[in-house]
Amino acid sequence: MARQTIKGRPVMLLLGGLVMLLLNACYYDNEEELYKDYYGDNKCDTAQVTWTTHIQAIVQGNCALSGCHVAGGSAPGMLENYNNTMVIVNNGKLADRVLVRKDMPPAGPLTDCQMKQIQAWINAGSPQ
Repeated sequence: MARQTIKGRPVMLLLGGLVMLLLNACYYDNEEELYKDYYGDNKCDTAQVTWTTHIQAIVQGNCALSGCHVAGGSAPGMLENYNNTMVIVNNGKLADRVLVRKDMPPAGPLTDCQMKQIQAWINAGSPQ
């Protein structure tokens, strides 16, 4: 009987270790917490934010995706270029959904820096 306990112990230790390893591998930190030094207030460029230098990459990476805010997509309004995006900016829906309600994009809110850049861009008159 003592032999079975000794045999079972290494298996239990191995399984316990495997479970701990798997639990440590799964985490849901956000990008800003992981890279605090990069995303600190000094690193988020909100000076002279324009469509081509900042906003276009944010929109294309989060909104103008297949099936969403593109031609033939299910979301209202297209965000494929500056002129189309300006329609949504001018009617206030971009600021409302992204900055106020924070329900867009549906995968989760943008980073604090991205939201600051969008706000700065809108405040500056949304320059191209």
